[in-house]
Amino acid sequence: MARGRWREILVAAGIPAVALDGLKGRPCPRCGGKDRFAPLKDFDQRGALLCRHCHHGSSDPRCGDGIAALRWWLGVDTAAALRWLSSFLGVVPGAHVPRVLVTVVSPQVTRSLSDDDRRRFELMARVFRANLKTDAERKVADDLRVSPDALRRLSVGWSPSHCATTWPMLDADGNVIGIRLRCPRTARKRAVVGSMAGLFFDPDSMSGDDPIDRLWIVEGPTDCAALLSIGLDVVGVPSAGGAADLVVALARRLLPRELVIVADGDDAGWRGAERLSDALMIVAQVRVITPPPGIKDSRAWVGAGVDSVGIERVADAAPIRRISLHGGASS
Repeated sequence: MARGRWREILVAAGIPAVALDGLKGRPCPRCGGKDRFAPLKDFDQRGALLCRHCHHGSSDPRCGDGIAALRWWLGVDTAAALRWLSSFLGVVPGAHVPRVLVTVVSPQVTRSLSDDDRRRFELMARVFRANLKTDAERKVADDLRVSPDALRRLSVGWSPSHCATTWPMLDADGNVIGIRLRCPRTARKRAVVGSMAGLFFDPDSMSGDDPIDRLWIVEGPTDCAALLSIGLDVVGVPSAGGAADLVVALARRLLPRELVIVADGDDAGWRGAERLSDALMIVAQVRVITPPPGIKDSRAWVGAGVDSVGIERVADAAPIRRISLHGGASS
C-alpha cells in the first residue's frame, strides 16, 4: 500500500518536501549536516533515505527502506513506525502525528537567508500550521485571551516534538525568515535554528492594497494577536526596540499616516520604544503610549477589557514625537 507513496508519506511525517527533491548532498533535516543527505534510488517506491552522519555501521536504524526512514525520523522502534504508517494508510485507527525536528536557539539578526533556508522555513510554517487543529487552536486562544481568528491570521501552529506553539517571523514583504517557539505552559520563548529575528503581522491585511491610517507596533507575537483581536492594524517586533530596520521597511511600503508604538509597562519597554520611535520618525509621525499603571503589556490591557475605541482615545491624547535639537534625543 505504501509503494509509490513514500514521498507523500514522509512529508506527512514532517520531513520538509525540499529535502526529498532528489538532489544529492542536501542538508540533513534531522542532524543538520550541510552536505550529507539524499533520497536513494527508487525513493518513491522504497522510501529509503541516507544521511552519512545518521546512518553508519552501528546506527539503529540503518538505512534501508521507508520503514527505516520512519523509524529514523520519528525516533521510534519498528512496531511504532508500523502503527504510524498503518494509521496513515487507513489500515487501523490511530493518530499519525507529524514530527518536525527543530533545534531551538536564539534567532540570528545579522546574516541573510539562502533560498533553501527560505523554502525550508515556509514549508516548516505550513506543517506546523496544519498541526494546530480547531480544538487546540481554540484552547491556545482562550489561554492567551485572544481570538482564534488572530491566531489564524498570524499562521500560528504547533510543534509536537517540542510541545510549543509556533509563530512565523516575517520580513517587511511578508516572507517567513524564522519561527518563534512559545511553550504554552511556561511561556518560554525560543526560535528554530537558523531563524532570523523578524516581525509578526498578517501579510494579507498588510499587502499594501488597502490604505492604513494607523499602524500599531507592539512587542512580541502575543501582543500582536491581542491587538488584532480588537480590530487594529498591528505589527509585533521580536523584542523591545528590535528589528527597527524591518519596521521602517514595512512602514515605507505601507505608508500609514501615523505610527503608534505601544510600549510594555516597564523601563525596558519604554527604552525600546524610544529607540524605535527615533528610527521611525523619518517615515511618518509617531506616538508612544503605554498601558495604564499596573498593566504589563498590550495583551494584558486587552485582557483587562480595553477595546479599539479605548486604545485609540489614549493614542489621540499622546503627543506626536519630534526630534529634539538639544542632545539629539526625541521628545
